[in-house]
Amino acid sequence: MLSGKSTQAIANLARYPPVQDKYEAPKRSAILVVLLANDQGGLEVLLTLRSPKLRTNAGEAACPGGKMDPEDSDLIATALREAHEEVGLDPSECEILTILTPTLSRHLLVVTPVVCFCPNMTTKDIQRLCPNPGEVSVIFTVPLETFIRPAEGTYDFFDVNWLNSIHRMHRFGGCGGHNFLLEADYTVDDPAEHRGWSVFGMTAEVMVDVARIGYKTEPTFERCAPGQVDDPDLMALWYNKNQPYTGRQRL
Repeated sequence: MLSGKSTQAIANLARYPPVQDKYEAPKRSAILVVLLANDQGGLEVLLTLRSPKLRTNAGEAACPGGKMDPEDSDLIATALREAHEEVGLDPSECEILTILTPTLSRHLLVVTPVVCFCPNMTTKDIQRLCPNPGEVSVIFTVPLETFIRPAEGTYDFFDVNWLNSIHRMHRFGGCGGHNFLLEADYTVDDPAEHRGWSVFGMTAEVMVDVARIGYKTEPTFERCAPGQVDDPDLMALWYNKNQPYTGRQRL
């Protein structure tokens, strides 16, 4: 059963108006931010470790997701399909809460986060999911509050120049060590003592936003670098102007 705080967080996300963005992107991608209850009534988010076999972002923590296919009716359908393909999550388990502002990946893909809650599942149920060996090495969960109130010594950041602006990259260490499922061919030295994985970059940025909206609380760290452009419309304007050349841009 969800705690009162978690119930309110779900309600806050469900009331958050889906974003109508201004990106003029010929191709779109979506990720599914999956929220699950834990035994204490708290909320945790399901993440994956991308397979080392992948060409891009191999070995990094990520939400299930990918590019929109022609048969997808919308970006919600894309996110649900990708989650089913990557981790075996049944779309019928997912209660869609909202759609957040699209963000740009390091390869300048326009990525739309779709947030859902699985009311009939708990964090223990990741053990009955199925990591796709070609895409996912690990499925794990992280308490959502980690991304606004990280434990001491688990958070750091680095600032980079990106899209003609300074941009803060958040990094959260020790994520998922308490609850994870390994793909059959992936091993860790001592599962009982494993300390988890790092969540950083775009994935961390999305997690911070979900936690901020859900708990209506700002993080205990500075979310943006001094002088950082934090206006989605300006980001979209830059993308629309430079989109024919984005293939050369890298973070």
